Amino acid sequence: MLDDVMPAAEDDLEWARAKYGAERDKRAGRRGRTAYRTPDTGIAIDLADTYVPRIERAARDEQVEALVIGAGFAGLIAAIEMRRCGVGPIRILDTAGDFGGVWYWNRYPGAQCDVESYIYLPYLEETGYIPSEKYSHQPEILAHAQRLGRHFDLYKDALFHTGVTDVRWSDAERWTVRTDRGDTIRSNFVVMAGGGQDQPRLPDLPGLDAFRGRIFHSCRWDYEYTGGDASGNCTGLEGKRIAVVGTGASAVQAVPYIAPSAAHLYVLQRTPVVVGERLNKPTDPAWAATLEPGWQDRRMLNYSTLVLGGQQDEDLVDDGWTHATAELASVYGGDRKESDVSAEAAAEAAERADLRYMAKLRGRIDRVVHKDAAAELLKPWYRYFCKRPTFNDLYLPAFNRDNVELVDVSGAAGLERLTETGFVVDGSEYPVDAIIFASGFASDLSSRKGYEIAGRGGVTLREHWRDGARSLHGSLIHGFPNLFLMGTVHVGLTINYTEMMLRQGRHLARTIELVRERGFDEIEASAQAEDDYVEAIVDAREADVAFHAACTPGYFNNEGMPVKRGKGLTDAVYPGGLFAWVEMVTDWREQQGFAGATLR
Repeated sequence: MLDDVMPAAEDDLEWARAKYGAERDKRAGRRGRTAYRTPDTGIAIDLADTYVPRIERAARDEQVEALVIGAGFAGLIAAIEMRRCGVGPIRILDTAGDFGGVWYWNRYPGAQCDVESYIYLPYLEETGYIPSEKYSHQPEILAHAQRLGRHFDLYKDALFHTGVTDVRWSDAERWTVRTDRGDTIRSNFVVMAGGGQDQPRLPDLPGLDAFRGRIFHSCRWDYEYTGGDASGNCTGLEGKRIAVVGTGASAVQAVPYIAPSAAHLYVLQRTPVVVGERLNKPTDPAWAATLEPGWQDRRMLNYSTLVLGGQQDEDLVDDGWTHATAELASVYGGDRKESDVSAEAAAEAAERADLRYMAKLRGRIDRVVHKDAAAELLKPWYRYFCKRPTFNDLYLPAFNRDNVELVDVSGAAGLERLTETGFVVDGSEYPVDAIIFASGFASDLSSRKGYEIAGRGGVTLREHWRDGARSLHGSLIHGFPNLFLMGTVHVGLTINYTEMMLRQGRHLARTIELVRERGFDEIEASAQAEDDYVEAIVDAREADVAFHAACTPGYFNNEGMPVKRGKGLTDAVYPGGLFAWVEMVTDWREQQGFAGATLR
């Protein structure tokens, strides 16, 4: 458990602000070097599917009612909820060889979900399945996605190993989707459910194409080279020097599983990540036997209420997320009550609460990591939600091993370049046999998928979003009739991604059902409604700009530039969290008659 003892220096708010600022500025100095290669800009690794053999088939030429792009949990949920609302036939497309999405591609050793499996895996009651442990590993999560495909009879609707090449609207035929298998599929509705963790990105480094050793991304793990499987035992790394670039969630999970096999493991860190306790455990059959109908929805509601800062009589999930937000609720929203305390006083109190909690996490590092130099480098000096925290009980102890070396690349030069035989940091070359990039994923929906989405008049989504994302409710887009988004832009958030997708899937399915019941074929956001909604998003986001500007550069703050596009003002989320968003769209749909949308 986390201790409450705080070093005297860290209790000084001014000292902490100066320390946080210095750490931010050290990394902000390399903004000119913060560039990435993604699939649409050319990437130096093989993205081919090595898990399921591609089966040749004849090209399809067909008409469907709804087409879903993506076969992960978002796509599965969209298809299931639309079918429940009488929408069909449905076609599902994905470049993968099966259902699973992020869990199909990310098969690195140790891959695991950091949200409790009893709330993360959807439709547990419908399928009658109880996960084997509190935090499921990748094989169990992938198996559940496949279970949903079988249970809801979706395999007949899916075309796997099928990449979209063009999505185009015409008033005569509505949406026409073309694929790399020669398919031409016309659909009245299109659902963008592609997720955000399947398209890898690599730092755009000099020498990236020159390295002669093995190179791959964590989401295309090369077991042919490493040996082993999801549980580790990577015997192919014996006698080899390996570099892992990145210290986000993937690296935190993979490093402990490859460290025992490698002769020497370098872990390249720009910014340390928060690592909380995981405390995983097997599912207790006696507990599972007590579950009553409706248990999963109640557990999801309990969890999201707590992590959004609300109150519940009991913490059913009782994990690192709920513990952290219990201490930081006054900082990050939820049930904010009227108070006589000034905004400035409340902000300072919140900052002090954050400082105390981060001090506990840094104290845990001192207790667990015995190498003083590594322990200091592993300490995160920023506020808790500057970056997505991780939870793991094996990562920190891995740095006690003699063969594991943490390499600091936080300076202005950073990871300078690759050579034919290794990598260079601060002018020193480190020879390695393989480089594993755990460097994240492409995040720009309008460009990362490698195909154009052209709406009314041939205007592409890339053009429409040239100054940032634009939508109504994070679901509809002006100029793109009958196109529905699923994801994290302009919607209410919670920590549990699949609960968000369930809420979004039910919303879009019910919207289509109501449009059809009223005798219409099309729904489209009006320009004014879209403008108003985006303006409200921007107004709410501006209150958080100072917070994000003070953070070290990263994904959450657009690499230290939170007011610019990308992860900037317009690409933010709906204020108030998931429940406020659900209440808003439900009222809009059921009571306001789609105000701000055009029906045809």
